[in-house]
Amino acid sequence: MKKFRVVLSIALLMIGMVGCAGAGDYEIELINGFKVMRTSAECVHIGSHEYNYDEVLIPHLANYEEGEYVIQVGHDNNRYIIAKTNLDNYYLLDTKEVIVHGPFTEEKFIQVKENAKISENVILKDLDEYEKVR
Repeated sequence: MKKFRVVLSIALLMIGMVGCAGAGDYEIELINGFKVMRTSAECVHIGSHEYNYDEVLIPHLANYEEGEYVIQVGHDNNRYIIAKTNLDNYYLLDTKEVIVHGPFTEEKFIQVKENAKISENVILKDLDEYEKVR
């Protein structure tokens, strides 16, 4: 009987931990104070606490409220952040001028990336490939 109680207690504790709001929240440090911020499964965006979210946010605020969220991200060492969303929109964030460009189609994004002279080594990666901080 005691063994059953221990197993039941552990099972209930595990279910409670998985079901807790915020248990899957995280941040991914990028460059120049920008981060990927996940507050729920469908609320994943790139922003910075230093800037107004209405102006510097990937995806843009209107699209974010309509269910668009970041699924892939990449960045160089000191200036550009690139991102792809669940709606196949692409964005480019210039962290020096603090301007978000996009959304773009994939073809237009490739063109914009080339025009900005962003290295071909800067590629989009799934968020799971980054170290996450709670």
